[in-house]
Amino acid sequence: MKVLNKSQSPVPKRIEGRIQELEFIVTHLQKTVEDLNSAMLLQQRTIDVLCRQLEQAKSDIRSSLGAEITSRSLADEKPPHY
Repeated sequence: MKVLNKSQSPVPKRIEGRIQELEFIVTHLQKTVEDLNSAMLLQQRTIDVLCRQLEQAKSDIRSSLGAEITSRSLADEKPPHY
């Protein structure tokens, strides 16, 4: 077994440099994933709030009209010239 002194590295310099570059890239990718996750969570909270507000608005409209809003088919309606 060969003994290395302090100045010698078991990993060649070019490989060590490549490893450091990859570590740098991974660190930035982890930060990007965390940022995207935070943005996604914020958007989901906003969507949830908007959905609740929409449901409340629909409920308010139904109650102010006094009847349930139903969808009608245009095929069931008579044209204006009748």
